[in-house]
Amino acid sequence: MKYRFIGLFIAMLCSMATFGQITVKGSVKDKGAIPIPGVNLIVKGTGTSAATDFDGNFSISVPNKNAQIEFSFVGFTNKVVPVGDKTVLDIVLEESSQALDEIVVVGYASVKKSDVTSSISSIKGKELQTMTVGNVAESLQGKVAGVQITGQGGPGAQPRVLIRGISTVNLSTDPLYVVDGIPMGTSINFLSNNEIESMEVLKDASASAIYGSRASNGVILITTKKGKAGKTRFNFDMSSGMQLMSNPYNMANAESYASIMNKAYNNSGYADYLSNPSQYRGKTTDWWKAGIKGGSPVTNASLGVSGGSETHTYAVSLNYYDSESIYEVGGWERVTMRIANDFKFSDKFSAGITLNPRYEKWGGPNNWADFDKIDPITPIYKPADQLTGLENEYSIYARSPSYVWNPIAAVKRYDDYTNQYNLNTNGYLQYQPIKGLVIRTQGSIEVGDKTQSIFRPDFVIDAAHEKAEINSVERKNTTNADWTWQNTVTYTKTFAGKHNASLMIGNTMEEYNSNDVWGYGEGIPNNSDSMRELKAATKNRRSDGNSWSSSLMSYISRFSYNYDAKYYFTGTFRRDGSSKFMDNNKWANFPSASVSWRILNEGFMEPAKSVLSDLRFRAGWGKVGNQNLPAAVYQSNIKQGFYPIGGNVVDTSFPDTMANKDIKWETVEDISFGIDFGLWKNKLSGSLEYYQKKTEDMLFKKQFPTYSGFPGYSTIWTNVGSMQSKGIDLLISYKDKKGDFTYGVDVTFTTVNVDMLSLSADGERLYGAGNRTLTVKGEEPGYFYGYVADGLFQNQTQINAHTDEHGTKLQPYAQLGDIRFKDVNGDGKLDDKDRTKIGSPWADYNVGLNLNFGYKQFDLVANFYSSIGNDIVNENIKDLYNGASLTNKVSGLEQMAWHGEGTSNYVPRLSKDDNNENYTKFSSFYVEDGSYVRMKNLQLGFSFYNKFGLDKLRISLSGQNLWTWTKYTGVDPEVAGGDPDKDDRVKGSGFGAWNYPVQPTILMGLNVAF
Repeated sequence: MKYRFIGLFIAMLCSMATFGQITVKGSVKDKGAIPIPGVNLIVKGTGTSAATDFDGNFSISVPNKNAQIEFSFVGFTNKVVPVGDKTVLDIVLEESSQALDEIVVVGYASVKKSDVTSSISSIKGKELQTMTVGNVAESLQGKVAGVQITGQGGPGAQPRVLIRGISTVNLSTDPLYVVDGIPMGTSINFLSNNEIESMEVLKDASASAIYGSRASNGVILITTKKGKAGKTRFNFDMSSGMQLMSNPYNMANAESYASIMNKAYNNSGYADYLSNPSQYRGKTTDWWKAGIKGGSPVTNASLGVSGGSETHTYAVSLNYYDSESIYEVGGWERVTMRIANDFKFSDKFSAGITLNPRYEKWGGPNNWADFDKIDPITPIYKPADQLTGLENEYSIYARSPSYVWNPIAAVKRYDDYTNQYNLNTNGYLQYQPIKGLVIRTQGSIEVGDKTQSIFRPDFVIDAAHEKAEINSVERKNTTNADWTWQNTVTYTKTFAGKHNASLMIGNTMEEYNSNDVWGYGEGIPNNSDSMRELKAATKNRRSDGNSWSSSLMSYISRFSYNYDAKYYFTGTFRRDGSSKFMDNNKWANFPSASVSWRILNEGFMEPAKSVLSDLRFRAGWGKVGNQNLPAAVYQSNIKQGFYPIGGNVVDTSFPDTMANKDIKWETVEDISFGIDFGLWKNKLSGSLEYYQKKTEDMLFKKQFPTYSGFPGYSTIWTNVGSMQSKGIDLLISYKDKKGDFTYGVDVTFTTVNVDMLSLSADGERLYGAGNRTLTVKGEEPGYFYGYVADGLFQNQTQINAHTDEHGTKLQPYAQLGDIRFKDVNGDGKLDDKDRTKIGSPWADYNVGLNLNFGYKQFDLVANFYSSIGNDIVNENIKDLYNGASLTNKVSGLEQMAWHGEGTSNYVPRLSKDDNNENYTKFSSFYVEDGSYVRMKNLQLGFSFYNKFGLDKLRISLSGQNLWTWTKYTGVDPEVAGGDPDKDDRVKGSGFGAWNYPVQPTILMGLNVAF
């Protein structure tokens, strides 16, 4: 009986709850009576939520007539409406005054965009998600004025990011990335663009000085998505497609190759290299087709779950990214997960924790150039009559007389992969004892494990040139354990209704610890997969290992003030102490100050408000630093090697890096002036900024003086001089809506001019890239330095006229069709003194054009990017045109190369000997205009709202990097160049060889929300 009573009681409660529910229906439109689809509705104080359909209609249940519904949509002001006795609501949303009230993240705080006094560009995560990229920085290309991004191509490759040019010559040029308040170094390969809520780029020192010694290359702040109160929401996003790889060159077939080489031999007085070229007709080995895939799959998939209540919100995301290589093996695979929980225990106390586990695997051959360079006559495999039956699976391939190793065989042997596991934990506690006072502590711990495993099988393709008579195995394991701890106290107060002030003080501590262990061995009994272990090695076992750590302690402060939303001031101060320096230079100060005048709020501007919606002037100054160098440059290091003595190879030790106890911080000081404007309710808006930054005490790794008695290859870190960058950033944006049609246009424009102001000694010359670049006072760093190619000798008269005052020929070995090198200094000799500036890798302008259109359920996005005024060294010319090597040549070279007066004034005659050094002298012959315009993205989408039981369903078709205009004849004009591992990111910039191109990609996309 009692159970029946309990059941009846529960049924009554349920009936009462149901009875109390009210269903509210209605529509949401803008001021022009245009329905707004996708508007979010939340019943305040509950977890109930809904969204409008394509026609702007909605239906939602509320608990009673005292309920309030909040309506929100991007670009419109939120509206809270009490239900009362109404069951039908017709809502009109007002467009917000652009995002003057939107929140922008700055260092260790968030402020209204209208209160920003520094140079900060903000971009929302939604704008980044139209592209499928492995590194989210690529999505910024062309979207932020003052930021130059150069893709590197290849699975997992990190793009080069320059914020307002370069500020260092020898160190990394990458900005600092700060994710959810935690500095994460100079790479964000671990982060999916689907996880990002917003990105802020701190471009000047007045904005980035709060990050002190790590901010000289700029700072990019990233805020990831967090949960929001309301019902649990699921989001699934997926894009999948093919990266297309076509041969950048039309290479000669076997018959044409034989003809070209014969011509080169004959021009040098030799007999034919290959008799009767016609015998090779139809016998071309198509290396490219045999070893390079025309399309490599790429997949990016994310699943997100978010929701919560007013006291607890959560967001969980899982992302999978996979990009295969252009070969049968290799690629980049990444799995990331982000679990964020935020708790509000009371009006005064809140906390949050985020876990970010991730896994990556990468590796792949890097010899795609060999598929073009190897001659087309050599077969892939040895002829049957050359096989003995004793060869292993790696020894059955043919050898090319061009000395290019068989690329098919190299891919078959490839076994070099890296696996990396990381776990980052980021948590915070926040306490607000009184109104306006916030005490916050935040900490992060990251642990990681990276293992690189390499196996090199034994093989013999040619006993003299292409072999490895003994196999080997190598493994390197690197672990890291890093932590940061930040403590801040912020007090915000408004006085007399017009004086608004905020003071923040705090300190941060960071420590980075890492160690590696390396092992090597040879003589593994066989090449099977199960035997590719160090333990299986029987000969020459070796091992090594090391550990290192660095730490940074900082004190930070910021004071902000504005009067009556007209006059703004922000000042910051940071003091950093780094373990990388000795006591006398361990600490450095990094101050900044910026001001803003929002002139539109002045009384005399009242008549202009019918047109103007924003008008501000800004100015900023600040200092930032750079300590991005090895952990202990104040120590001398000994290196181990091997040297033959008395017929035996013995271990040796020798000085490698010399100590410099006086090394100090690299410092960048900059000033900037800007104007922000908006017209017609910010339909047209933008900003114009001028900046100038000066770097002093540049950190540089120099060769140790030979008179010291130390080996000539010994180096020492030192401070070498100063440089200056200046330019302008321009952003213009126009957005409007006509009925069901919406459109927007954004244009970004950037200029950068860089000059060396001084070096450590007058007349000092810093060379790079094998002495092919030069850095001197008064010029931009790393300009191309070589001879001037002054056309080709067309006739004997021109050769005879190229002499000194005594009639001695400047180029005694020159023949008709050879390059004429210019006697630049006019001294009658052609020597090193005639080398001069022949080009610059730095662009004069960078331009971005971003278009978006919408009509009813359709949307279209188009992004373009352009680099103008930079040069590129096309190193492939030496392989493709030079008859002195036996590598394959471009098709039609016989006609391209000089073969009679007037036939060419660019490509020299074909020659086996190249006695004139047409190809061995580095000259302007190699330098080409590197300007280009590229369509970065074109995406067409169609959306369904409240259909199929889903809140939203969107399908899309995208094309990335589909079209490029350029005069550059190399592989790809999007060239960064330089090797960061060799400290020549700047001094070696602009060299385009067989760089992995940025590939065209076709993708289908699916976005689901429910």
